Amino acid sequence: MKPSILFLFLFLIAATAPLFAQSDANLAADSTKNSVFGSYLILPLEFPVVSASAMNQELGKFGFPGLKAPTAAIRYGLQLYTNRIITTFSFNKTARKKDNDLLRHEVEYRATSINVGYDLLRHYQFSLYPYVGFKGTGLNYLYQEKPQEIWTFEDYLKSTTDTKEFTTSVANLDLGLGWSFQTFYLLNLKAGYLVPLEKQNWKINNNQDLLRQSPLVTNRFYFVLSIGLGNINQEKQKKVRSVMQEPKNEPLLQEI
Repeated sequence: MKPSILFLFLFLIAATAPLFAQSDANLAADSTKNSVFGSYLILPLEFPVVSASAMNQELGKFGFPGLKAPTAAIRYGLQLYTNRIITTFSFNKTARKKDNDLLRHEVEYRATSINVGYDLLRHYQFSLYPYVGFKGTGLNYLYQEKPQEIWTFEDYLKSTTDTKEFTTSVANLDLGLGWSFQTFYLLNLKAGYLVPLEKQNWKINNNQDLLRQSPLVTNRFYFVLSIGLGNINQEKQKKVRSVMQEPKNEPLLQEI
């Protein structure tokens, strides 16, 4: 079985698990998770799985360094807990760079995502959730030779340095499975699979002109480790406890 088919199969199993409700007793015990609200500022560390063998073969023919995406990308995000619904917004951007006296080479990876998940666990501090959402990913390739022995403005205009830069952006359906532990801090692990919603196109001249017959670069799987600071509360549950703990004085008044 292909990895993508296996991943989709596991996702469907996790997503349909809530449909198999148990009994009224289970629903009553489940009220703990249905009275939760939390929010966290997060630092997501994403590990994209990028395959660029065809692109690198083409670049190698003309003596250019390969397109190798950063191993990990980090930026910022927000994660919200509303009862059993978990909503995540994140933006990641990181570049792998090589810079010396002769040239500058850079491959940038960027990703913007929003997804919504459904928690399968009862305890408010632990979550296991399938999620679905939208994720836009992009890559930028830059190769720039540095002019040598430039002393004047005229020397710079006469120089014949080589610069190659092209970029791509793709909209994706985002499917995945997440696990998290949350208290005043958050620890979150996610594994996702991307289904492209459009054809990949590479562009040049500040993302204005299309490069036809470009080699395909794929980015299907990714993994994310997030840490965050915030809080999670059970407001309704606290109110229920306070009401239950109030002394019942009515019988005593009636006896008096």
